[in-house]
Amino acid sequence: MGTLPMVTQLVSGRAETRIQTHGARGHGLNHRAPACPHTSPLLQRLLSAADLARQRPFRDRQLSRRNEASDWQPPATPGEGAGTKARERRAEMTQHRGSLKAPDSRAAHGAGAFRRLQILLAALRAGPGRRARAGCADEVRLGRGRLEGSVWAVSGARPAGLGVGAAMAEGSAVSDPQHATRLLRALSSFREESRFCDAHLVLDGEEIPVQKNILAAASPYIRTKLNYNPPKDDGSTYKIELEGISVMVMREILDYIFSGQIRLNEDTIQDVVQAADLLLLTDLKTLCCEFLEGCIAAENCIGIRDFALHYCLHHVHYLATEYLETHFRDVSSTEEFLELSPQKLKEVISLEKLNVGNERYVFEAVIRWIAHDTEIRKVHMKDVMSALWVSGLDSSYLREQMLNEPLVREIVKECSNIPLSQPQQGEAMLASFKPRGYSECIVTVGGEERVSRKPTAAMRCMCPLYDPNRQLWIELAPLSMPRINHGVLSAEGFLFVFGGQDENKQTLSSGEKYDPDANTWTALPPMNEARHNFGIVEIDGMLYVLGGEDGEKELISMECYDIYSKTWTKQPDLTMVRKIGCYAAMKKKIYAMGGGSYGKLFESVECYDTRTQQWTAICPLKERRFGAVACGVAMELYVFGGVRSREDIQGGEMVTCKSEFYHDEFKRWIYLNDQNLCIPASSSFVYGAVPIGASIYVIGDLDTGTNYDYVREFKRSTGTWHHTKPLLPSDLRRTGCAALRIANCKLFRLQLQQGLFRIRVHSP
Repeated sequence: MGTLPMVTQLVSGRAETRIQTHGARGHGLNHRAPACPHTSPLLQRLLSAADLARQRPFRDRQLSRRNEASDWQPPATPGEGAGTKARERRAEMTQHRGSLKAPDSRAAHGAGAFRRLQILLAALRAGPGRRARAGCADEVRLGRGRLEGSVWAVSGARPAGLGVGAAMAEGSAVSDPQHATRLLRALSSFREESRFCDAHLVLDGEEIPVQKNILAAASPYIRTKLNYNPPKDDGSTYKIELEGISVMVMREILDYIFSGQIRLNEDTIQDVVQAADLLLLTDLKTLCCEFLEGCIAAENCIGIRDFALHYCLHHVHYLATEYLETHFRDVSSTEEFLELSPQKLKEVISLEKLNVGNERYVFEAVIRWIAHDTEIRKVHMKDVMSALWVSGLDSSYLREQMLNEPLVREIVKECSNIPLSQPQQGEAMLASFKPRGYSECIVTVGGEERVSRKPTAAMRCMCPLYDPNRQLWIELAPLSMPRINHGVLSAEGFLFVFGGQDENKQTLSSGEKYDPDANTWTALPPMNEARHNFGIVEIDGMLYVLGGEDGEKELISMECYDIYSKTWTKQPDLTMVRKIGCYAAMKKKIYAMGGGSYGKLFESVECYDTRTQQWTAICPLKERRFGAVACGVAMELYVFGGVRSREDIQGGEMVTCKSEFYHDEFKRWIYLNDQNLCIPASSSFVYGAVPIGASIYVIGDLDTGTNYDYVREFKRSTGTWHHTKPLLPSDLRRTGCAALRIANCKLFRLQLQQGLFRIRVHSP
């Protein structure tokens, strides 16, 4: 049996041709579009031949459908064998096939080839633009039982016409990626022209024509109104009244419903959020949250914080609070701060983590607030001043201010809690001292005991990071149960731990949350799947756990935990198994890197977009590895450690891999200078990488050649490694690591309780 010729570089113009499969009744093209003037002569001849074939009797086409494979032979009729009738049928089919030959054909075609040619012609009629959108090559090849570069997006075994029997009868599912866009564009034009509108939105007395089914599909609120008060069949126009939304904002929201795009600015953002909240447009609220995150500044962070709290924009509220704590001195100089109510001012200055360094800056901020409207605010002086941490005020400073500022003198006399006597000394001073601010701490959770190799529930933090001479480990509340190979992550001011293995090597699905303000753990809803050695990342208050093992097999599943609703939702799976891979988040995307499967290590990297919920491959690592750790900072990804077998030595010797760096703008990986991290030996193992400020702290058993370090600091600005003082607590290894912001007053109390302070009494 001959094969079809190769048809190469068929260049044709666009043609609005649609392909329809008629199921059991037949098949073919339900519409023939006129040939484009740019269609090649060869293509025109092929199209003409196909049209002639379509005019054959239906019986012949039905017979051709049975001939799926190129090597199919008509079955012998019972009693005839290979007799006369069978030969006549073969001759008849050969005649039909001959009418479809391309001018340069070199051999006879089978009936299956005829069907494949019909599919090819349909694809060619679609034009090069549509083929390109479907991911087709300019060169389309036809071979025996094979179609390469197809225009089809097929769900199923293979396209109709390329299989046999039932596959042909059932057809194949095809998709058009532009279908939804074109449909929305057409619906939007109907709305703009007031065509096919069957309802009116009534806002402030003005009516806007709409299609109620479109609004019901977009807004659960509108859908509920329609279900509760369905339209009548009397021919009257259905009206939907909305209160609290302006006509201008509603028109913007309607544009968003039909296009997925909306213009946001600082003047309209609050109105859009209010409308989206009323209409239950969660996707629009998400877009508004992202806009508000970029607007947070000293001049508006208090207002955004209150607004976010009112409309349950939890992540925005957390970011605004974090900004207020970090930049309080700048915020206290703004007009927004001076216009605060007494109750709101008291709430702000009561925050434990205000990064002021000295309580005098809080005191001066209150003085400015009172002076802004002295006559009215004098009556609130005593109540507001009660929120000051007076133990941090220096009596000599207060006396100096009283001499120079009459308002300060009046305030101090009015408020009996402000000290003017000499400060306390020794134990009394420590007992009353309460420092403001916070510290970014490296926290280690769980792991195993170095000697017994048993899982542990211990938790510790290292601080302060800014002073190597004073760095020490502080004991925190332990986990409710020992864990190893678990996932640890900080988010929204809390620490989260999921999965891992217990003392009996049982894989866990449970989770716990640590509150640094209370120094306590609380149980969380379990994951849908128990797993250990998995990845965990955070994006906008959502925790994603992915990959890992369940004790019997490697997992490719991913699920997401909403911190505030405390619910788990299934997410698209990874595209491949990545045993002991590494994971990180950057620019609201998740990256899965390295790992291995069935004795093979990977250097591949894939990226998950939380918006489109799609996985895509990106530039691979320079070195394949497993057991590495990764972190994302701004537009950068960092991968540290991991091991691989040496390629120059046989016998399975493992070496520590070099660290790598990826920038989202350059789209490629670059080696970091690891000279002062650890030696490239299998004795080094990295447990975690924690970004804090302008540095990344790498934690693990780091063999430097002369001794073992536990923490090394990598300064991103200089690309250099630096030593930190504390070594690994001698009893722990394979711990989970994260960065956590803890109030200084809490750390101070913990150090005092654990006897970490040394009080020196100086004789007069």
